[in-house]
Amino acid sequence: MAEKKDKLIALANCFKPFATLYEVGGAVRDELLGIDCFDVDVCAQLVVDDVKKILSNTDFVVSDRNLRMGTVHISSGDFVCEYTTFRTDSYDVSSGEHTPKDVRFTTDMNLDAKRRDFKCNALYKDVLTGEIVDLLGGVEDVKNKIVSTADEPEIVFEADGLRILRMVRFAAELGFDVEKNTYEVAKKNAWRVKDIAVERIRDELEKIFVADTKHPELNLKDAHVRGLRMLDDLGLVDMLLPELAALKGLEQPKKYHMYDAYEHTVKAFECAPPRLRFAALLHDIGKAESIKSTGNMHSHAQIGAELADGICKRFKLSNSERKRLVKIVALHMTDVKGDVPKGKLRRFVVENFDVIRDLCDFMDADSIAHKGEAGRADAIRRVVKEIEDDGTPLCVKDLKISGQDLVNMGVDEKTRGKILEELWLDTAENPALNDREKAIDYVENKRKDNRD
Repeated sequence: MAEKKDKLIALANCFKPFATLYEVGGAVRDELLGIDCFDVDVCAQLVVDDVKKILSNTDFVVSDRNLRMGTVHISSGDFVCEYTTFRTDSYDVSSGEHTPKDVRFTTDMNLDAKRRDFKCNALYKDVLTGEIVDLLGGVEDVKNKIVSTADEPEIVFEADGLRILRMVRFAAELGFDVEKNTYEVAKKNAWRVKDIAVERIRDELEKIFVADTKHPELNLKDAHVRGLRMLDDLGLVDMLLPELAALKGLEQPKKYHMYDAYEHTVKAFECAPPRLRFAALLHDIGKAESIKSTGNMHSHAQIGAELADGICKRFKLSNSERKRLVKIVALHMTDVKGDVPKGKLRRFVVENFDVIRDLCDFMDADSIAHKGEAGRADAIRRVVKEIEDDGTPLCVKDLKISGQDLVNMGVDEKTRGKILEELWLDTAENPALNDREKAIDYVENKRKDNRD
């Protein structure tokens, strides 16, 4: 942090003969709150070409980021900040675009402040003097823990519907309340969110879902749940995740559940570790469709996995993340009671080792959400430790023999992969097979069986 401050001061001194350099936005807000902020955003009245000129013979490197918006990155060693020229924006709200139609650079800080989203983010701090310039009442909002728009709410949300999601995120991450009129206008304009690029929506949702982790020093343990509840109240759960909204009011067997399907899901979301929050929201989405098609919930995990796959594609998650989430949804009802044969459980663990720890942690969250206690996955965890300790192969490549060994043994090309796969899974059930000679005998017996 000291190095960052020194670099900022050095940068401000480069600007000094020409303009005052200001820190702006979240860094100033967070400093007032006494919390750390690692992103550095700065601004001044200088256009980018002038910035490049004054820094041309210094230790600072200027890299283009978005010249149309007057934005560049300025770096020196490990120090990086984002610089933006004071500007005004105008949007063509009828076009569905959510980037400014017209951008004009200005020397007027008042105009720059008014184009920002919320007052708490429209604070400027003179890097050299430390003076905070507050043109809109942002300091008072921070003091009172309020989120309110920098301009009239209608103007702010009409310009970019994503600001409604940002409003929710800031309220959740900071423990702020949303000013009444701001919230009411956001609710009326929530429909604008559906026109936003899905990647931008996804990124904001992901931040809301882990809002409790943003500022640990604030100790906002239920921030993610508060964010989800706000999304729901604004009508955004119904709009963005209708499969989840379909669980509202869906009664569940009282023998197993204290809540309806939606409230159970929210509770699981509350209990789940951050990396499993989206999985928690998706894990029971198959229940409504399962009841509709079969009259019961018995097939909800498989139906839910299919729905989850579609949702992940809709939000353009990476293939690896999509497969992870779908697998957790598909497997979350796996029967792991004490009467499951040990070999069968070992095979299950090895087959799903890529998600097994996530699955165990989610099973605990799910269990807490419906009966108030964890422990359902303890049997799996014991097997995981056992498998790690005894060196059970976790994939075909870990076997004591290889495809080349099967070539040397004269095994037909068409059956080599199948035999190795069977050996791997049988070794999971019977660790004694994890031996080269026994593995070779296994292959010979398979060949004999195939001939017979």
